[in-house]
Amino acid sequence: MGKNDQSEKTDVGPIEKRRAFTVRSLLQVGIGLGALAFVLLKSDARGLLEAIKATQVSYLPLAFIASVLVTWLMALRWGMILKVRGHDIKTGRLFVYYLIGIFFSNFVPGGSVSGDVARLIYAGRDTGDRPFVLSTLVYERTVGLFVLLMTGLGAMLASRSSRPSGLLIYLIEAFLAAAFTALVLLMNKRVSSSLARLCRWAGVKTKKEDFFPQAERWGEAAARTLEAILVLRRYPGMLAATALVSIAIRVVWSLGCYVVALAMGLPLGPAVIFAFISLVDLIRLMPISIGGLGVREWALVVLFTNAGLAREQALMFSFLAFAPVMLSAVAGGILYISRAGLLRTERHVASAKEAGV
Repeated sequence: MGKNDQSEKTDVGPIEKRRAFTVRSLLQVGIGLGALAFVLLKSDARGLLEAIKATQVSYLPLAFIASVLVTWLMALRWGMILKVRGHDIKTGRLFVYYLIGIFFSNFVPGGSVSGDVARLIYAGRDTGDRPFVLSTLVYERTVGLFVLLMTGLGAMLASRSSRPSGLLIYLIEAFLAAAFTALVLLMNKRVSSSLARLCRWAGVKTKKEDFFPQAERWGEAAARTLEAILVLRRYPGMLAATALVSIAIRVVWSLGCYVVALAMGLPLGPAVIFAFISLVDLIRLMPISIGGLGVREWALVVLFTNAGLAREQALMFSFLAFAPVMLSAVAGGILYISRAGLLRTERHVASAKEAGV
């Protein structure tokens, strides 16, 4: 093989990756905007206006406070995980990183992955231990998902007497129970180790068969994810503390959404709101659209109309409940821009000192 052939082969990889990323980004934007447009077109403008008029605006600052507190608690939880290897970063600093991550999650294609990458870069720069920071993000997602499934399933069962029954609700309960059981099994050392070996084997095998060229890389990534969870399982005190903080995060976030329901005068109890928000948050974790935009509105419309409420009420509830998240994302964007400018200034000063200016 000649040099030209090798250079062409080397150049194609990054181009294909950029092209694939562009296609995924366009799909996420298209799905999100399409779902939002569909819900809006199916809604009545007069009904939306009535839902706005019926809302007691004085309640809404409480929802914003709850959202900020949730972000602070997530930063506190992340700090607990980082400390197991001696990285003592102040919660306020991690809070800023979280806000920047929220900005990327809601305004950059890739969803929550984009936010995690941003946090990985900032915390990796502080600690100089990027592989460990990556494992903390993996564990953080795992414990958060575990508590999300646990509280969601508990809320669904607790709200049976105050919500309508039906095939959809039973299917949701079955899904939550199955996902929760699967996650419990993944926390088992023997199961996780076996799955990690299986992921590596499947990745190598699939690549050899030319079914999927990137299979080996994906299999290795999945194996490392499972192994990262096992490494952090060695710290039972941290496990218990982060689990408790994760429960507090779910409670505060769900209460903030319940405040929005109270402000709108919706006839839904706390257990129903807790259950519905848990389901919507599960959907938001999927890389379907940017920040869950459009998809979360569609999901809430399905759930609320199944509970006997109007489509317009569900749509307005979604806008108001997630408005604090969008405000946090805007704040994160401002922090990101300001920190980027500060970093450039520091680099210029350092370069000038090295040059003896």
